[in-house]
Amino acid sequence: MTIAGLNIVVPLAGPDFVSADGSLKALIDIGQAEPFLHATLKQRPWARGTAPSSYAFVLHDRPATRAFASNYLQAWFPGCRVVFLSHFTAGAAFSSLAGAALQLGSHNSPVVIDLADILYSTALDPAFHFARHPEAGGLALTFQSQNPLYSYLRKNDEGNVVEAAEKKVISSEASAGTYAFRSGSVLLKALAHALENASTQTHRDLFFVCPLFNGILAQSLTVTTTKVENVRDMKQVDG
Repeated sequence: MTIAGLNIVVPLAGPDFVSADGSLKALIDIGQAEPFLHATLKQRPWARGTAPSSYAFVLHDRPATRAFASNYLQAWFPGCRVVFLSHFTAGAAFSSLAGAALQLGSHNSPVVIDLADILYSTALDPAFHFARHPEAGGLALTFQSQNPLYSYLRKNDEGNVVEAAEKKVISSEASAGTYAFRSGSVLLKALAHALENASTQTHRDLFFVCPLFNGILAQSLTVTTTKVENVRDMKQVDG
């Protein structure tokens, strides 16, 4: 099955990507045939039908990340897009925009931003979901938690998502770090909403991806959640 036009953005441009000892968290050994990042992305069900060229990786520009892109990313995802940023951005939301810039076009296809730091199991097909639900502007993969390390989505009594928050436990439904946007235009409008409401949409003066779903709700579109299983968080993996 081919998921036509699905664009995958993987923002890896944070200051913690390269450890003080020079090791890369993407290459953590988790006891599988592949290191963490490759195992995580290949486990996603849409990976089987998405061309490697539909992936865009965003990295902070330094020798270690240049070598990582050449030696690993291009081997794992031949023909993938890679963006190197000379400076750190104001958060993952804007790092992701740099990757999306290489993919967005008149096709206005769905965009999946995958932080790729949590392994999980799901049967989700984002493109099929958006095709079936024209009112849906966003889709979040979630699991049960109350750990303040995660981002959260809150629903009302009718079961509709009404709020998304970064590192704030507003419910027991935590984000698994994968966010699907109906189209590039929906994503860009959500980013504009975050900028226009920065005082409430940032965490420690940074723009994260999860709160962008508040910008989807502001477009009178819905945000859907789907539960994942077999969650394994990179932050809890010993490297």
